[in-house]
Amino acid sequence: MSKPPYYILLSHSSIFAPNSGAPSSTLGHPTIQYHYANDSPLALWPQHANEHVLVLDYASDKPPAVQSLSKNLAVTSLNVEDAPGAAAASESDSKNDRMYIIETMSSDG
Repeated sequence: MSKPPYYILLSHSSIFAPNSGAPSSTLGHPTIQYHYANDSPLALWPQHANEHVLVLDYASDKPPAVQSLSKNLAVTSLNVEDAPGAAAASESDSKNDRMYIIETMSSDG
């Protein structure tokens, strides 16, 4: 079985930004929590109004998919690319060497 995504980045823009619709050139690191098929889905819902929750569905037998559970945040795309330098990592600490870039857009200004 393939290793789960390790390199996950966010690219966020707002519809109220001057160049709305253009992807951000700034990438951020999300807080990651792993949930499995037998975990309660209630644990995925946002815990407070300003929290955004994205679900990256990853299985080795199908393409990855991502969706937003937050009312003011939409996922516009998921790009999967080679992670620069990941191939040089130690083989004893092997990770998924692909970089998952989630592009989002919000309606809250």
